[in-house]
Amino acid sequence: MCRCSVVVSVTLLLMFISIAKTDKNPFPNPPVWPTVWMSHGSGYYLFNNETICASIYYDWSIPAQVMNLMRSDSISFTILNVKDVVWRLERANRTCCIDPNQTGVTPPRPDWLQGNYTVYDGIVNVMEHECNSWTKNVPDVATFSWLTSVKTSVPCRLGWLDAVHFDFSYFSTNPNLLPTGIFDIPSYCPFKITDPNCSIMHF
Repeated sequence: MCRCSVVVSVTLLLMFISIAKTDKNPFPNPPVWPTVWMSHGSGYYLFNNETICASIYYDWSIPAQVMNLMRSDSISFTILNVKDVVWRLERANRTCCIDPNQTGVTPPRPDWLQGNYTVYDGIVNVMEHECNSWTKNVPDVATFSWLTSVKTSVPCRLGWLDAVHFDFSYFSTNPNLLPTGIFDIPSYCPFKITDPNCSIMHF
């Protein structure tokens, strides 16, 4: 075989490998959550078109997640998820209960988007920003989505349980900015189910 033929063959082989790699994963890889993060922004309930204010705090080292939610009339409540217990907490009147439908649920793992059931949805516009969107539909469990900026990779939105979209106007991974005691369980919260109708899904 002449030298020219060898060069052509090698070139074609490299082109084939490059195309194969591109075809294997043509979409952006789903990101991994930071170990600690916090966000502020708005929430939009899909089932009643209600808009709320929302702040979310996350620390996988505990693991724990807090969602502070407030309606336009200032009525508010907190979803407090520490390890495998989920409380509905109303700090203003010092009431707290465990949601029996969330028994055993932990905060999402940082790598929850990895593996099976995750689909890349394409580019979605969130508050006039182009964002990559991934959705994970776990059969018989729930559907979640996570969106990050195409330009900066900063998170844009968390879609939760097919029920609400949280759009982020602020996002930080600085653990020093977490409010002191944000993941503390108040003394008036029970550690067993006391109200079978307790629910984190509505105001």
